[in-house]
Amino acid sequence: MSSFFSSKHRYKYLWITLGVASLLVNRILTTAPDWVDRYYFRGVFQGFRWVYDHTLGYLPIPMVYITLIVFIVCAAKVFTKMIDQTKAGRWLVGISEGLLGLLAFAGGAIFFFYVLWGYNYNRPDIYKDLKMRQQTIDSVYLINEIDRVTEELVVARSAVSLDSSKAINEQDIPDNLETLIRNDLEDLLESWGVPTYGRVRVRKLAPKGILLRFSTAGVYVPYALEGHIDGGLHPIQWPFTMAHEMTHGYGYGDEGTCNFIGYLACMRSENEVIRYSAIRAYWRYLMSDLKKLDKDLYRKHMINLPRAIKTDIGAIIKYMDRYPDIMPAVRDKVYDSYLKSHGVKAGLANYSHMIKYMKAYRERE
Repeated sequence: MSSFFSSKHRYKYLWITLGVASLLVNRILTTAPDWVDRYYFRGVFQGFRWVYDHTLGYLPIPMVYITLIVFIVCAAKVFTKMIDQTKAGRWLVGISEGLLGLLAFAGGAIFFFYVLWGYNYNRPDIYKDLKMRQQTIDSVYLINEIDRVTEELVVARSAVSLDSSKAINEQDIPDNLETLIRNDLEDLLESWGVPTYGRVRVRKLAPKGILLRFSTAGVYVPYALEGHIDGGLHPIQWPFTMAHEMTHGYGYGDEGTCNFIGYLACMRSENEVIRYSAIRAYWRYLMSDLKKLDKDLYRKHMINLPRAIKTDIGAIIKYMDRYPDIMPAVRDKVYDSYLKSHGVKAGLANYSHMIKYMKAYRERE
């Protein structure tokens, strides 16, 4: 066991220590959101953003692939050393060094997660940021909002195409979608006094369905400092999902907040498809809440939708059916726990908080 504590393992001890320290710092920062916003978000984080986005951010391939290779190589080294020791008959040494290696690997992963992005979970919430009042949603408001947004949805769909027999497709999406969304998102954040020194990338992932099979349309990977959307998403979903993940990249951890900000950014766009994508996403959250409240009323609303909207919904469902979920209950439980452990008290339900934020924002305006 003496080798377990030898100086050759000092770097492993260092990574373990950094991982534990970053967790402790995170616990402390939960009590100091203003400090996090002032020094981490507006200082340290913006430095990482600027350096990465103006160097590796220009690479033609998603950085997440390179990050994954690095993770695999590091993990392989740990297991190779453990196997070598056990083959030589040193079972106890092999197991102990393997365990130490895994702890060091985990420590490094935790450290980089928080330093590169994770501490943003401790920033002040969007209500405080925008000086909005907390809101509750009752059934009357929800139904009235559904009626209003459904009208918006129909108008937005007509602005894209009057052909109700054909769903909006990839040909309707602008080639410079990422740039258009980034420009509108940065304009929105800057109007609130939020720094945007970087140029956050959002890439399409391959193979198609790699995220959808886990009930996920997009993901922001702090280690790669980039957002990603599943290549198997229907094109109608691209703009809003891209705006959501890009908002994560600009320093927001809360899912409902990213929905809210992504929606507002898309609504600033002069491109009708981008606006339609955002309205449809908001409408979907409203309808999801209505379905939980009154299934009969939900069905009536769905039946009365114009043909064009039904055509698009049908096309999206066909796309999604190509990639059935793998263990959806497990995925929901894990991610719900992850969100709650980082201060998002509502867990997965936080996504629909966009409705409360929209109500508060309109009252503020």
